[in-house]
Amino acid sequence: MNDGNLIKKLRIERNITQKELAAGLCSRSTLARFENNNGNIQAYLLINILERMNITFEEYASYKSNNERSKKEVLSENFSNKVLNIQHGETYLQSLYQEYNQTNDLYYLHLYCQGRIILSKVYNKEINLANEFKIIKKHLDNVDNWGFFELTMYTNSLYLFDYDQTIYQFDQVIAQINKFSNSIKIKHLKIHFLVNSIILSFEHEKPKLTTKYLEILHASSEHTDFILGRIFWKFFTGLQNAQNNHTIFDAEVTLSWLHSLGYSNLVENFRGIQELVEAKNNI
Repeated sequence: MNDGNLIKKLRIERNITQKELAAGLCSRSTLARFENNNGNIQAYLLINILERMNITFEEYASYKSNNERSKKEVLSENFSNKVLNIQHGETYLQSLYQEYNQTNDLYYLHLYCQGRIILSKVYNKEINLANEFKIIKKHLDNVDNWGFFELTMYTNSLYLFDYDQTIYQFDQVIAQINKFSNSIKIKHLKIHFLVNSIILSFEHEKPKLTTKYLEILHASSEHTDFILGRIFWKFFTGLQNAQNNHTIFDAEVTLSWLHSLGYSNLVENFRGIQELVEAKNNI
């Protein structure tokens, strides 16, 4: 369904007249022309029209796609499980790289690199993504205002960057994320970025940075919509206390609780992180 027809449908469903919807935004004739002929409409006007109908842009995009999943959505579904599949994981990663070569779309290259990073962490495998990293870094360097894609790509590729550089860029990345303070999707991405940053701070034995990042994670997970962030905060705080006191961190109560809720993959992630940190610090 085109934009004009969709706006008209959504307007009528909500019992809003063209005059009411256009008031203070544009002329009624402009709206009518758009609805009837699917003419061009400026982005700011479309956003204001949607806001007046109490429809988010994410909802509108979903209506417009008519719930048809894109190729990217299909390929990235159950991503970690596909990567870690013993029989088909390598084939899956190669299909992502092939898709990148055919389309030159960095989305597929970023997924490929993320998969290789996961394998290196889970199975302690060496990876060589120097050429892929150059391509990703060049794109990020050329974009001044990072959007959701750039922030996601940086977050998922964080382990490929020089660690000192990630420290230097941390505040800048948080500032970029905070520009989208009204986006629930980017707030969840912020949690993901902080979790990866904390893991790296443990790996590189930077306790002051760990404390700083934990404070931001705690503040960023205050709302229950971001309870996973608070769970990570609690877990990492326990690890840090054990590290400072040279004691063993007993996470079994928390992990058993998460397992009972069906979050078995998350439990395995926590176990892997704990083993890595304790091995690194001889706890």
